Amino acid sequence: MGGRGEGITLRITFFYDMNRVVIRKMIAAAATLFCWATVAAQEDCVLPAFGEGERLVYTVSYKASMWPNTEMGTVVLTVGEDRSQGVPALRIDAQARVKGMFSWFYKLDDRYHSWLRKTDMRPLRAEAELLEGDYRFSSAFVYDWDEGISRNTFRDHRNPEATEVDVELAGDAMDGVSLFYTLRMHDIATYEPGQTKTLALLLKDNVRFIRYTYYGREVREIKGLGKVATLKFSCQLVNDGAESFEEGSEFFVWISDDDNKVPVFLESPLRVGSVRARLVEYDGLMYDSEAFR
Repeated sequence: MGGRGEGITLRITFFYDMNRVVIRKMIAAAATLFCWATVAAQEDCVLPAFGEGERLVYTVSYKASMWPNTEMGTVVLTVGEDRSQGVPALRIDAQARVKGMFSWFYKLDDRYHSWLRKTDMRPLRAEAELLEGDYRFSSAFVYDWDEGISRNTFRDHRNPEATEVDVELAGDAMDGVSLFYTLRMHDIATYEPGQTKTLALLLKDNVRFIRYTYYGREVREIKGLGKVATLKFSCQLVNDGAESFEEGSEFFVWISDDDNKVPVFLESPLRVGSVRARLVEYDGLMYDSEAFR
């Protein structure tokens, strides 16, 4: 009796723990993915690659040598028009959720919102509300570009009071969602294969730096999309000492080789297997795509 019951319990526990690891890895990788902008890169900005009405949907999965590719979550990104701080803005909404049977034993509903000033696409503010199991966390960033700081407020809801801190916008740091969309306006055609740059990601109470490398063009087969012309990158978090990389932080991303510059596939290695995210739906792209064959 105990053997069968214990086996079921172990499987449920394994799914719970793996799902938690994969989803957290996906969120960390997605946040890192969104951080390809630097002061130097600002010089490469071209016309916007996105606008109101764009919608991107990703499926997140886990795969290992002895484990079939298992879809575990979804990420949805949408763009709309709004106002922030009294000026016209584009509002970017991102939502990450667990899907299917995994939602039975692990609840996740993470929501991110960023407002970009339409005149120059600089972020005005960013908000996040994270719900992961019994954990809840919220944050709000208000950018002051004249002073070069972000006024951040964040709270783990097990604590009665929020923390407030001013963070210097070193390296033109931005929240993850804003950086993701800022990169899509850069002229990546000027990058050389093997070229490496350092980027800045604004977090709740500090700035982390990421080093990324451009590998070049690659035609990749994406399930549901077919063969896609892409540009391949790798990214990795840099330790605080800026002399070494943070273990387990590297991932690879492929973006469409066209004017839309849409991420179509992401792979982030784990100690066992890897977490992957692939584009499954897209709508409202600004340009007709020549990358999807």
